[in-house]
Amino acid sequence: MLKKTLPIRPVVGFLKQISFIFFGLLLLCGVSLGESIPRYQINEKLLERDFLRITTASEYGGFSKFARSIKKYTKTVRYKIVNHAAKHRHDAVSGFMNLVDRQIDGLSIERASSLTDANFVIHIVDKAQYADVIKNEVYRRPDAKVRGRCFVRVLPGEAGIGKTDVVILSDHSEKLFQRCLVEEVLQGLGPLADKANRKYSVFNTYSEHSTFTLHDRLLMKVLYDPRIKAGMSKAEVKLVLPAVIRDTVAKTVRN
Repeated sequence: MLKKTLPIRPVVGFLKQISFIFFGLLLLCGVSLGESIPRYQINEKLLERDFLRITTASEYGGFSKFARSIKKYTKTVRYKIVNHAAKHRHDAVSGFMNLVDRQIDGLSIERASSLTDANFVIHIVDKAQYADVIKNEVYRRPDAKVRGRCFVRVLPGEAGIGKTDVVILSDHSEKLFQRCLVEEVLQGLGPLADKANRKYSVFNTYSEHSTFTLHDRLLMKVLYDPRIKAGMSKAEVKLVLPAVIRDTVAKTVRN
């Protein structure tokens, strides 16, 4: 009796369907196929080290008391998107702001009705507009120095952060837009230093990540825990940080 064999075409078609389903699931989970992402295992010591590195320092102006202490919003974040670029990015930006609002307990984010009501302004620009917007709409000084391809400025308020301005390039590449959106928005909420482990975090100049990683979600959850207070020094944070990280990890694992 001849053995029955499956025709080649149906088998190939079946494998293609399985591949599409697999890669679709990766995308739904937030994995960028253009990145080589290491396997992540929660490490409380690494979280503690990275938290202190990114929250009690700043890329610029690192010697001021504000830069060296805990920076976070103590009031509702009211964001406004100003789209200068040719391509409209409102949906992408609003979607990420909503994601952060859902993911981080202790942080409240809502859309502002106007620029005057906003305490978190996100400018979306094309390359030709980048320097002009930073100089004239953020600093309001034509001689201001402009750095990098993404920008964030955080100003102190009476308690915690008073105002944040973010400038994101739209027309360089989709990957840069996504990376800048994630990194600059998160930095605008407090962690201003690019000193985290680049394998797992967007808070590093040499990181390949352009998504809101689990490591960064845990860092942001720790920052907005009520035991971590705006204005705390590094020494004060160290007294409560291990317990906050332990509780945050336990709650995240349960969920």
